[in-house]
Amino acid sequence: MIIARLKGGLGNQLFQYAMGRVLALKHCTDLILDTRGFSQDPLRNYRLDSFQIQARPSTHFWLFPENRIGRRLNILLQWFRKLTSQPLTLIREAQFSFNPTALLAPDHSYVDGYWQSEKYFASIRTQLLQDLCLAIPLSSFQTDLAQAIQNDEHAVALHVRRGDYVADPATTAFHGLCSLNWYQQAAGLVCEQVPNANFYVFSDDYEWVKNNLKLAAPIRFIEPSPDGQEAIDLHLMSLCRHNIIANSSFSWWGAWLNNNPNKIVIAPQRWFAAGHQDTSDLIPEKWIRL
Repeated sequence: MIIARLKGGLGNQLFQYAMGRVLALKHCTDLILDTRGFSQDPLRNYRLDSFQIQARPSTHFWLFPENRIGRRLNILLQWFRKLTSQPLTLIREAQFSFNPTALLAPDHSYVDGYWQSEKYFASIRTQLLQDLCLAIPLSSFQTDLAQAIQNDEHAVALHVRRGDYVADPATTAFHGLCSLNWYQQAAGLVCEQVPNANFYVFSDDYEWVKNNLKLAAPIRFIEPSPDGQEAIDLHLMSLCRHNIIANSSFSWWGAWLNNNPNKIVIAPQRWFAAGHQDTSDLIPEKWIRL
């Protein structure tokens, strides 16, 4: 049994699922998702039920007090490990960059971290593409849009992340925002290689982006899916031939799930506005950092 702790939005949950999934497959065992944290998070909810994942969500992990994960195992857990023949091993993310030793986690492990590098799970890409097929239906409009995107050989998904990156000063200071000028430069770079590019713009701030983003190429602004159906937007982004992503894990997955072998992906050079995180393993080697 592998237990993966979930936290954050959909993009973060996908990284955590992928890490748990690669370990579960390695040990030929079940994957359980610890979803307790969402009961205390007014901004985030469990979202992986939108996909055909191979895991079971649960809130019954009394051995791991929510406010002490990543510090020390509590006394009760230490006793448990001494008494049982199948103790749980806590695997905590030690650094933001890829740490190959985490993949050595034994069976019966509890993994706690963000795991934001494909180096953890690129080996099971084919399996993840199957797991992350939608489990929720598209509306007739979304079905038509998906078909239009698939028929467009020059489709480029462009994602603008605003939301809490704008609304909360602390979040703004930590993450920062990709500027309109950056998006224009990224679009120009794509157009150099895709002369007839058509941009499909996705954002959690539809009115703002429609009123402010101007490109020297055709644009179609896509209204966001209803709350709880963000996976549909992710799916639509992945259907485009190429991607321009924000400094957002949601953006990242829209590009990673794109199965075009010749895709162009433009990502921000700077992922965080503050801090000293080593993001060298965050962006796949074939993607372009601008």
